[in-house]
Amino acid sequence: MSVALDGVTAVLVTGYQGGTDRVDTEKVAALAARVSAGGVPVLTALGNTAEVQQLEDAERHAVLQAVAGAGHSGTLIAGVTGPMTGVLRQVETAAALGYHAAMIHEPSDPFGDGDGLVRFYTHLARQSALPIVLYLRSTRLSGAQLRFLAEQDRVVGVKYARPDLHTLGTLLRAGAGSACTWINGLAEWNSPAFAGIGVTSFTSGIANARPEIALAMHRGLVSGDLPAVHRLIDKYVGTVEALRAEGAGRYNVSVIKQLLRWEGLEMGGVRPPHSNLDEAALARLAEIRDYPAAVAATGPARAKETRP
Repeated sequence: MSVALDGVTAVLVTGYQGGTDRVDTEKVAALAARVSAGGVPVLTALGNTAEVQQLEDAERHAVLQAVAGAGHSGTLIAGVTGPMTGVLRQVETAAALGYHAAMIHEPSDPFGDGDGLVRFYTHLARQSALPIVLYLRSTRLSGAQLRFLAEQDRVVGVKYARPDLHTLGTLLRAGAGSACTWINGLAEWNSPAFAGIGVTSFTSGIANARPEIALAMHRGLVSGDLPAVHRLIDKYVGTVEALRAEGAGRYNVSVIKQLLRWEGLEMGGVRPPHSNLDEAALARLAEIRDYPAAVAATGPARAKETRP
Protein backbone atom coordinates (compact mmCIF):
# COMPACT_ATOMS: atom_id res chain seq x y z
CA MET A 1 0.00 0.00 0.00
CA SER A 2 1.43 3.36 -1.01
CA VAL A 3 0.14 6.89 -0.43
CA ALA A 4 2.39 9.91 -1.02
CA LEU A 5 2.19 12.10 2.09
CA ASP A 6 5.64 13.73 2.20
CA GLY A 7 6.10 17.48 2.01
CA VAL A 8 3.46 20.14 2.67
CA THR A 9 -0.15 19.22 3.35
CA ALA A 10 -2.56 22.15 2.96
CA VAL A 11 -5.55 21.89 5.29
CA LEU A 12 -8.19 23.77 3.34
CA VAL A 13 -10.68 26.21 4.86
CA THR A 14 -14.39 26.06 4.04
CA GLY A 15 -15.93 28.88 2.02
CA TYR A 16 -19.37 30.23 2.90
CA GLN A 17 -22.09 32.37 1.36
CA GLY A 18 -24.17 34.80 3.40
CA GLY A 19 -21.58 35.21 6.12
CA THR A 20 -21.60 31.61 7.30
CA ASP A 21 -25.13 30.60 6.25
CA ARG A 22 -24.27 28.17 3.46
CA VAL A 23 -21.22 26.31 2.20
CA ASP A 24 -20.09 27.80 -1.10
CA THR A 25 -18.82 24.88 -3.16
CA GLU A 26 -17.55 27.12 -5.96
CA LYS A 27 -15.29 28.93 -3.49
CA VAL A 28 -14.11 25.65 -2.00
CA ALA A 29 -13.24 24.28 -5.45
CA ALA A 30 -11.52 27.53 -6.46
CA LEU A 31 -9.38 27.43 -3.33
CA ALA A 32 -8.39 23.79 -3.87
CA ALA A 33 -7.44 24.53 -7.49
CA ARG A 34 -5.43 27.59 -6.42
CA VAL A 35 -3.44 25.73 -3.78
CA SER A 36 -2.85 22.83 -6.16
CA ALA A 37 -1.59 25.20 -8.85
CA GLY A 38 0.72 26.70 -6.23
CA GLY A 39 2.59 23.40 -6.05
CA VAL A 40 1.33 21.94 -2.77
CA PRO A 41 1.45 18.14 -3.12
CA VAL A 42 -1.16 17.09 -0.54
CA LEU A 43 -4.61 18.60 0.09
CA THR A 44 -6.79 17.81 3.10
CA ALA A 45 -10.52 18.48 2.98
CA LEU A 46 -12.36 18.64 6.31
CA GLY A 47 -9.49 19.17 8.69
CA ASN A 48 -10.00 21.33 11.77
CA THR A 49 -9.14 24.40 9.69
CA ALA A 50 -12.26 23.59 7.64
CA GLU A 51 -14.40 23.99 10.79
CA VAL A 52 -15.33 20.35 10.32
CA GLN A 53 -16.96 20.10 13.74
CA GLN A 54 -19.44 22.84 12.79
CA LEU A 55 -20.47 21.37 9.43
CA GLU A 56 -23.55 19.23 8.95
CA ASP A 57 -23.26 15.89 7.15
CA ALA A 58 -24.60 17.32 3.88
CA GLU A 59 -22.16 20.22 4.10
CA ARG A 60 -19.23 17.87 4.67
CA HIS A 61 -20.26 15.86 1.62
CA ALA A 62 -20.47 19.04 -0.44
CA VAL A 63 -16.95 20.07 0.62
CA LEU A 64 -15.56 16.65 -0.26
CA GLN A 65 -17.17 16.80 -3.70
CA ALA A 66 -15.90 20.31 -4.37
CA VAL A 67 -12.29 19.53 -3.46
CA ALA A 68 -12.33 16.24 -5.38
CA GLY A 69 -13.59 18.05 -8.45
CA ALA A 70 -10.86 20.69 -8.44
CA GLY A 71 -8.43 18.63 -10.51
CA HIS A 72 -5.61 18.18 -8.00
CA SER A 73 -2.97 15.82 -9.39
CA GLY A 74 -1.40 15.00 -6.03
CA THR A 75 -2.72 13.31 -2.90
CA LEU A 76 -6.22 13.98 -1.57
CA ILE A 77 -7.03 13.32 2.08
CA ALA A 78 -10.57 13.37 3.50
CA GLY A 79 -11.02 14.30 7.15
CA VAL A 80 -13.63 12.14 8.90
CA THR A 81 -15.04 12.37 12.39
CA GLY A 82 -17.84 11.08 14.58
CA PRO A 83 -19.06 7.67 15.72
CA MET A 84 -17.56 4.52 14.26
CA THR A 85 -20.37 3.72 11.83
CA GLY A 86 -20.57 7.32 10.67
CA VAL A 87 -16.83 7.50 10.09
CA LEU A 88 -16.92 4.36 7.96
CA ARG A 89 -19.76 5.79 5.85
CA GLN A 90 -17.82 9.02 5.37
CA VAL A 91 -14.77 7.05 4.25
CA GLU A 92 -16.86 5.14 1.72
CA THR A 93 -18.10 8.46 0.33
CA ALA A 94 -14.55 9.80 0.10
CA ALA A 95 -13.34 6.63 -1.64
CA ALA A 96 -16.10 6.93 -4.23
CA LEU A 97 -15.01 10.53 -4.89
CA GLY A 98 -11.42 9.54 -5.55
CA TYR A 99 -9.67 10.39 -2.27
CA HIS A 100 -6.46 8.51 -1.53
CA ALA A 101 -6.67 8.33 2.28
CA ALA A 102 -8.92 9.25 5.19
CA MET A 103 -7.64 11.31 8.12
CA ILE A 104 -9.31 10.14 11.33
CA HIS A 105 -9.92 13.00 13.73
CA GLU A 106 -9.24 11.91 17.30
CA PRO A 107 -12.56 11.03 18.99
CA SER A 108 -13.93 14.01 20.93
CA ASP A 109 -15.55 11.74 23.51
CA PRO A 110 -13.88 12.76 26.81
CA PHE A 111 -13.91 9.18 28.10
CA GLY A 112 -11.68 6.29 27.03
CA ASP A 113 -8.02 5.59 27.57
CA GLY A 114 -5.28 4.48 25.20
CA ASP A 115 -6.60 0.92 25.10
CA GLY A 116 -9.98 2.21 23.95
CA LEU A 117 -8.37 4.33 21.25
CA VAL A 118 -6.35 1.36 20.02
CA ARG A 119 -9.56 -0.65 19.63
CA PHE A 120 -11.23 2.28 17.86
CA TYR A 121 -8.41 2.81 15.37
CA THR A 122 -7.66 -0.86 14.67
CA HIS A 123 -11.32 -1.53 13.90
CA LEU A 124 -11.38 1.45 11.54
CA ALA A 125 -8.17 0.36 9.85
CA ARG A 126 -9.60 -3.10 9.19
CA GLN A 127 -12.97 -1.89 7.93
CA SER A 128 -12.06 1.36 6.16
CA ALA A 129 -12.51 1.63 2.41
CA LEU A 130 -9.35 3.78 2.32
CA PRO A 131 -5.93 3.75 3.96
CA ILE A 132 -5.99 5.91 7.06
CA VAL A 133 -3.98 8.73 8.59
CA LEU A 134 -4.26 9.10 12.36
CA TYR A 135 -4.65 12.69 13.59
CA LEU A 136 -3.45 12.69 17.20
CA ARG A 137 -3.81 15.67 19.55
CA SER A 138 -4.00 14.16 23.04
CA THR A 139 -1.42 12.04 24.89
CA ARG A 140 -3.81 9.19 25.73
CA LEU A 141 -1.87 6.74 23.57
CA SER A 142 1.41 5.50 25.01
CA GLY A 143 4.54 5.22 22.91
CA ALA A 144 4.07 1.45 22.61
CA GLN A 145 0.45 1.89 21.53
CA LEU A 146 1.48 4.49 18.95
CA ARG A 147 4.05 2.15 17.48
CA PHE A 148 1.52 -0.70 17.35
CA LEU A 149 -0.94 1.49 15.44
CA ALA A 150 1.70 2.86 13.07
CA GLU A 151 2.61 -0.71 12.11
CA GLN A 152 -0.93 -1.62 11.06
CA ASP A 153 -1.05 -2.35 7.33
CA ARG A 154 -3.68 0.24 6.46
CA VAL A 155 -2.25 3.05 8.60
CA VAL A 156 -0.18 5.06 6.11
CA GLY A 157 0.45 8.17 8.17
CA VAL A 158 0.34 9.79 11.59
CA LYS A 159 -0.38 13.50 11.87
CA TYR A 160 1.34 14.21 15.17
CA ALA A 161 -0.13 17.25 16.92
CA ARG A 162 0.75 16.16 20.45
CA PRO A 163 2.95 18.40 22.63
CA ASP A 164 5.30 15.55 23.64
CA LEU A 165 7.96 15.50 20.95
CA HIS A 166 10.18 13.40 23.20
CA THR A 167 7.77 10.47 22.69
CA LEU A 168 7.92 10.89 18.92
CA GLY A 169 11.69 11.20 19.00
CA THR A 170 11.97 7.98 20.98
CA LEU A 171 9.72 6.18 18.52
CA LEU A 172 11.69 7.38 15.52
CA ARG A 173 15.02 6.41 17.04
CA ALA A 174 13.57 2.93 17.59
CA GLY A 175 12.70 2.60 13.89
CA ALA A 176 9.03 3.68 13.79
CA GLY A 177 9.80 6.04 10.94
CA SER A 178 9.84 3.12 8.52
CA ALA A 179 6.32 1.99 9.44
CA CYS A 180 4.45 4.96 7.92
CA THR A 181 4.81 8.68 7.22
CA TRP A 182 5.02 10.88 10.32
CA ILE A 183 3.75 14.42 9.79
CA ASN A 184 4.17 17.49 11.95
CA GLY A 185 0.58 18.42 12.78
CA LEU A 186 1.55 21.65 14.57
CA ALA A 187 2.26 23.69 11.41
CA GLU A 188 5.27 25.71 10.26
CA TRP A 189 5.94 27.40 13.58
CA ASN A 190 7.03 24.10 15.13
CA SER A 191 8.77 22.70 12.08
CA PRO A 192 12.38 23.28 13.26
CA ALA A 193 11.75 21.20 16.38
CA PHE A 194 10.17 18.41 14.34
CA ALA A 195 12.98 18.57 11.79
CA GLY A 196 15.45 18.11 14.64
CA ILE A 197 14.06 14.60 15.19
CA GLY A 198 13.77 13.80 11.51
CA VAL A 199 10.23 14.93 10.54
CA THR A 200 10.22 17.52 7.75
CA SER A 201 6.66 17.03 6.43
CA PHE A 202 4.02 19.28 7.96
CA THR A 203 0.42 20.39 7.69
CA SER A 204 -0.20 24.03 6.84
CA GLY A 205 -2.98 26.57 7.09
CA ILE A 206 -0.76 29.26 5.58
CA ALA A 207 -0.62 27.24 2.35
CA ASN A 208 -4.26 28.19 1.70
CA ALA A 209 -3.20 31.77 1.03
CA ARG A 210 0.58 31.71 0.58
CA PRO A 211 1.62 28.28 -0.71
CA GLU A 212 5.02 29.64 -1.75
CA ILE A 213 5.86 30.40 1.88
CA ALA A 214 4.91 26.92 3.08
CA LEU A 215 6.92 25.36 0.25
CA ALA A 216 9.94 27.56 1.01
CA MET A 217 9.77 26.43 4.63
CA HIS A 218 9.78 22.81 3.53
CA ARG A 219 12.72 23.31 1.17
CA GLY A 220 14.69 24.89 3.97
CA LEU A 221 13.94 22.00 6.32
CA VAL A 222 14.89 19.34 3.77
CA SER A 223 18.09 21.10 2.73
CA GLY A 224 19.08 21.95 6.29
CA ASP A 225 18.98 25.70 5.65
CA LEU A 226 17.69 26.55 9.11
CA PRO A 227 18.67 30.25 8.89
CA ALA A 228 16.26 30.59 5.95
CA VAL A 229 13.57 28.73 7.90
CA HIS A 230 14.00 30.98 10.91
CA ARG A 231 13.89 34.11 8.73
CA LEU A 232 10.50 33.00 7.41
CA ILE A 233 9.31 32.38 10.95
CA ASP A 234 10.59 35.76 12.15
CA LYS A 235 9.24 37.75 9.20
CA TYR A 236 5.91 36.04 8.48
CA VAL A 237 5.06 32.65 9.94
CA GLY A 238 5.52 33.63 13.58
CA THR A 239 2.98 36.46 13.38
CA VAL A 240 0.42 34.30 11.59
CA GLU A 241 0.75 31.31 13.89
CA ALA A 242 0.84 33.37 17.11
CA LEU A 243 -2.49 34.94 16.15
CA ARG A 244 -3.96 31.59 15.17
CA ALA A 245 -3.01 30.11 18.55
CA GLU A 246 -4.29 33.03 20.62
CA GLY A 247 -7.17 32.37 23.00
CA ALA A 248 -7.21 28.57 22.60
CA GLY A 249 -7.23 28.98 18.82
CA ARG A 250 -10.19 31.34 18.49
CA TYR A 251 -8.58 32.99 15.43
CA ASN A 252 -7.26 29.74 13.92
CA VAL A 253 -9.50 29.97 10.84
CA SER A 254 -10.26 33.69 10.66
CA VAL A 255 -6.56 34.53 10.26
CA ILE A 256 -6.32 32.28 7.20
CA LYS A 257 -9.55 33.68 5.75
CA GLN A 258 -8.22 37.21 6.15
CA LEU A 259 -4.99 36.27 4.36
CA LEU A 260 -7.12 34.84 1.55
CA ARG A 261 -9.21 38.01 1.46
CA TRP A 262 -6.04 40.00 0.81
CA GLU A 263 -5.24 37.55 -1.98
CA GLY A 264 -8.60 38.29 -3.61
CA LEU A 265 -10.50 35.18 -2.47
CA GLU A 266 -13.42 35.90 -0.13
CA MET A 267 -14.32 32.78 1.87
CA GLY A 268 -16.86 34.29 4.27
CA GLY A 269 -16.83 34.35 8.05
CA VAL A 270 -16.32 31.69 10.71
CA ARG A 271 -18.88 29.79 12.76
CA PRO A 272 -18.85 29.83 16.58
CA PRO A 273 -16.95 28.85 18.64
CA HIS A 274 -14.43 30.31 16.18
CA SER A 275 -14.12 34.11 16.28
CA ASN A 276 -13.68 36.77 13.64
CA LEU A 277 -10.60 38.98 14.03
CA ASP A 278 -11.02 42.02 16.22
CA GLU A 279 -9.42 45.33 15.24
CA ALA A 280 -6.26 44.75 17.27
CA ALA A 281 -5.70 41.30 15.78
CA LEU A 282 -6.33 42.60 12.26
CA ALA A 283 -3.79 45.38 12.80
CA ARG A 284 -1.15 42.87 13.94
CA LEU A 285 -1.80 40.68 10.93
CA ALA A 286 -1.64 43.66 8.56
CA GLU A 287 2.00 44.17 9.51
CA ILE A 288 2.99 41.17 7.38
CA ARG A 289 0.40 41.64 4.63
CA ASP A 290 2.91 42.66 1.97
CA TYR A 291 5.59 40.07 2.69
CA PRO A 292 7.12 39.49 -0.76
CA ALA A 293 6.02 36.55 -2.85
CA ALA A 294 9.58 36.22 -4.13
CA VAL A 295 10.53 34.12 -1.08
CA ALA A 296 9.96 31.03 -3.23
CA ALA A 297 9.95 30.28 -6.92
CA THR A 298 9.14 26.58 -7.06
CA GLY A 299 7.79 23.84 -4.81
CA PRO A 300 9.95 21.10 -3.27
CA ALA A 301 10.79 17.94 -5.15
CA ARG A 302 8.41 15.10 -4.39
CA ALA A 303 9.81 12.78 -1.78
CA LYS A 304 9.49 9.03 -2.09
CA GLU A 305 6.17 7.43 -1.24
CA THR A 306 5.46 6.07 2.21
CA ARG A 307 5.80 2.40 1.42
CA PRO A 308 7.75 0.42 -1.17
